[in-house]
Amino acid sequence: MDQPSFPDLDQTSDGFFGAFPTFFGVGLAVIALVGVAVVVGGIVMTVRARRRSADATRLRTEGRKATGVVIDNQVHSHHEHRMTFAPVVRFEADGREVVVVGDQRWNRSFVTGRPAEVLYDPAAPDRAHVRAEGGSVFGGGTSGVFLAVFGIAFLVLVAVMANVVRSVF
Repeated sequence: MDQPSFPDLDQTSDGFFGAFPTFFGVGLAVIALVGVAVVVGGIVMTVRARRRSADATRLRTEGRKATGVVIDNQVHSHHEHRMTFAPVVRFEADGREVVVVGDQRWNRSFVTGRPAEVLYDPAAPDRAHVRAEGGSVFGGGTSGVFLAVFGIAFLVLVAVMANVVRSVF
């Protein structure tokens, strides 16, 4: 009967973290890549939120203000059956009806019929910033910063694990 094959912990490679058994080196590299992906994801979220914020700031000074009505919700499905909702808002711009989807995301649906503040570009009314009641207190920028900090802490933990493994072997 064949014996199960286990990784040979005696083989070492001189990789990014120093001399390690190959098995641990590959494992730590994969874990470090996950940490880097989390940091990059957090940075991307923060940059997107800053762009939306800059656009909203521009609309506050150059745009027009209108009061719209939440008419529906756009559902965004995420992993593990988690959903978030964005308000679909109808408002009037220079005599014509415009429908836009707000940037806000919330874990519950927005109440239809509720008023929503809309800042829009008079030259392109479908470019609008919506503030509907019941949105998230933290924007994507704050969530992105938290995610990036968590990723950095995760990478520090991986580095500590690498030092522990290196001291054992």
